Amino acid sequence: MSAKTVSNKTYSVLMFLAVSVLSGVLVAGLGVPLVALAAGTTRASAEALQNLPADLAVPEQNEASEMLMADGSLLARFFDEDREYVTLDQISSEMQQAQVAIEDHRFYEHGAIDFQSVVRAALGNAAGGGVSGGGSTLTQQYVKLVRIQLCDGEQECVSEAQAQTMERKMLEMRYAIALEQSLTKDEILERYLNIAYYGDGAYGVQAAAKHYFNKNASELDVAESAMLAGLVQNPSGTDPVNNLDAALERRAAVLDAQVRYQGMPQDVADAAAAVPFDAGQVQEMSNGCPDSRYPFICDYATRVLTSDEMSSLGATYEERLNTLRRAGLTITLHIDPATQDAAQNAVSSVVGPTDAVIGVLDAVDPKTGRILAMAQSRPTWGDGEGETNWNYSVTHDMGGTEGYFFGSTFKPFTAAAAVQQGHFPDTTYYNVQKTMQWQNKTFRGCGDDTFRLGDTYSTTNAVSGEDTGNFNMVTGMMWSVNNYFISLEQTVGPCQAADMAERAGVEISYPELDENGDGQADTLSDWGQIPSFTLGSVKVSPLSMAVAYGTFANRGIRCNPIILASVTTDDGTDVPVPSADCQQTIDPQVADAINYVLQRTQTSGLSSTMYINNGIAQASKTGTSDNSASSSAFVGYTPDISASAIIAGDNTDASWADTPEQSRNVARIALTPLGSSLGNQHSGIMWKPFMETVMQGMPASQFTQWVAPAAPSGSSNSSPTSQTTR
Repeated sequence: MSAKTVSNKTYSVLMFLAVSVLSGVLVAGLGVPLVALAAGTTRASAEALQNLPADLAVPEQNEASEMLMADGSLLARFFDEDREYVTLDQISSEMQQAQVAIEDHRFYEHGAIDFQSVVRAALGNAAGGGVSGGGSTLTQQYVKLVRIQLCDGEQECVSEAQAQTMERKMLEMRYAIALEQSLTKDEILERYLNIAYYGDGAYGVQAAAKHYFNKNASELDVAESAMLAGLVQNPSGTDPVNNLDAALERRAAVLDAQVRYQGMPQDVADAAAAVPFDAGQVQEMSNGCPDSRYPFICDYATRVLTSDEMSSLGATYEERLNTLRRAGLTITLHIDPATQDAAQNAVSSVVGPTDAVIGVLDAVDPKTGRILAMAQSRPTWGDGEGETNWNYSVTHDMGGTEGYFFGSTFKPFTAAAAVQQGHFPDTTYYNVQKTMQWQNKTFRGCGDDTFRLGDTYSTTNAVSGEDTGNFNMVTGMMWSVNNYFISLEQTVGPCQAADMAERAGVEISYPELDENGDGQADTLSDWGQIPSFTLGSVKVSPLSMAVAYGTFANRGIRCNPIILASVTTDDGTDVPVPSADCQQTIDPQVADAINYVLQRTQTSGLSSTMYINNGIAQASKTGTSDNSASSSAFVGYTPDISASAIIAGDNTDASWADTPEQSRNVARIALTPLGSSLGNQHSGIMWKPFMETVMQGMPASQFTQWVAPAAPSGSSNSSPTSQTTR
């Protein structure tokens, strides 16, 4: 006779006996006539033996995922059920004993069904006239918890899994018998301790130990173990945070059971019963990003995790979100808290959370695309004063707003397009006036065609003393001469400048705004016939500006910004994360030329007050919108780090909205609670202290020297005055 046949026969006998006794348990409480009992028992037994499935499809227990900063510190946890699975050897023996004592003290002595308990429950019900769940073994309880988890929150399914019916009891017995044929008692206890709910949002013994006692399950003592073990029967009614008296009473019952069934000395039980519950050790179980240390970094990383880029976590957004909340992932970010804090301190020292303006600073590693910092003047998530739900660093689809005008920081893209076409920094001159009218002027189009500007459009050079005369690309950038760059744009074309910006990595923050008729172009290529492009008249994300200037720093190799360093499953398997996809999008010599121009701007031009004399090469450009009325920007970089900073008016702030447009100026608004102001400075006053901090210990990196190609004989670039305004 085969072992399988023996197993089936054993199962048949057990099920018949169990169902017979179980029928008595239920009938005693329900008053069912004996004739009905006999018929019902026969039919139920037949069903149990013939129709019920033999094995329970046990799912992986839902576990919380953890998001870590680059230094390994915890940023956030994500869960449907706050659980951290631990093996039995990571759970104190005191906890194991306490749980067995109160739920199934003969657990290691009986099989899947404890007939003594079933009979005892039957007699008790017969005497008391009530229907109870008594007699269930710890294995059967585990089966019930698994069935509830399989419901995935569907309430009707959960109700069926807990219903006081013969069918439910039979099913649990059937599954329990099958489980004990494939799992050891210790394995079942381990799973039970990890799946059980311990009240106040804590699922599993490890989460409960951390929540109530701020320690690991391996460290639980007698008193703590007895309290946790007692919670399982009625977790919502006996947890010590919300129902301390009931929790203490239940703890006493567990200790009594340990004395009675496990031989615990009475003095040990009495000492444990006298231990007060220390509410000061209770740890709040924060779920998700809003209450995390860096909520907007967390939110951005979460959006990446649930995006199509992470299809390995699920085919749809909902599947990926479920994986994040249930799969026990370990997610490590590229951002180190020290670097992030340096950025936050730099922003917060200039712009306060309740100011009428917003400050933002972002930094990336040009060579890898790693996001190094993402800071804003309102760092707290919420709807209160000085709080926000927007990540001001990123595009709208990643949690940002409509973006910001970065002003003259767009001039390097026009310069890059010019160099690409053979117009070089030291030899490309234009003679310009302080104010110039561009209506009816001819500009290069997107190909070899041209277009004539029909609208009235005039521009004025803003830097006193450097607003009229002959400028080349270097001096024009140093003093941010608007009319020089409009002249240069005439030659190279707004379309080519916009294309260069796109190749560098600039992103329009909220292109969908154009659908609402505000005139915002959908893509950078839509700016092909708009001369104001070179003056930064498009709203973009601060993070993308750090990326774009980083492309120059990296000699034309653009690396997309990445925040995920790694994602690992609970069994240690690495999940692929988005790549920076570094590609050569701009010619290296073009990038070298722009680095040369912007390095001069940093050391000798408008940016010179931000120069850090530490031997590391630096390049930068300032930018304002409408003469500092709505924004002041600064983007600067070294070969190893690129950072953008902006201070901009908050259109949702009542005091800003109520100020007449002609009177708005971010350079004159009180920026901190201490009443300091931007004065004659620019947003580089956030960039500089941040960079001073993060550049400490960095190598003295230098840009690749730009060498102008030899000009062909007769080239107009050989003459400093040969190119004039059209």
